[in-house]
Amino acid sequence: MNKPKMIILADIGSLKVTCVGFQQIVKNLEAKFEVVSCKFYSYVAKRNRDYNEYIAANGFETSLPSASRRRNKLDCRQVIDAADIAAMGNIDAVGLITGEGDILPVINLLKSKGIDVYDINVDENKYSYAYTGFIAVPTSALREGYTAPTTKAKVKRAPKPVAPARPENQYVADARRVISGNEIFNKYRR
Repeated sequence: MNKPKMIILADIGSLKVTCVGFQQIVKNLEAKFEVVSCKFYSYVAKRNRDYNEYIAANGFETSLPSASRRRNKLDCRQVIDAADIAAMGNIDAVGLITGEGDILPVINLLKSKGIDVYDINVDENKYSYAYTGFIAVPTSALREGYTAPTTKAKVKRAPKPVAPARPENQYVADARRVISGNEIFNKYRR
């Protein structure tokens, strides 16, 4: 019996998984799926040296970090590639390792084309309900000293200090006195 075909779109900048950890994830997925391809986003050869041989040996694709990712926490090329996969229609499942951005439109597009979408992450996130399933990444697969991304706590900032009141400029004070006309009214009042 043929296994369903899966493509993994992995943003290794959002989930700092080691190459050994990623290989273990793929090995676990191969029990259920035929992993036909992987594409790595936020890949920098110097920073991700452990991936270099693995990517070259398997003929996987890479994508350099995107400047837009800083703003929206999601690599737009990952979204475009997922849309291309949906258009082709020859894949049964997609495994997504993504940042914290709004991935719902991509999930809905893939699912509307009959493609199962799996969230590959350490913990479930706010969009986990939309995925077909969740594939847990053990924390032992992450880079040393790295913990799973958490939601940012709001930092309370101290109020800005109020500048001390400056003495009023003499010319401004004279102008206000003349404009108000109180002296003139007081002189002629009885």
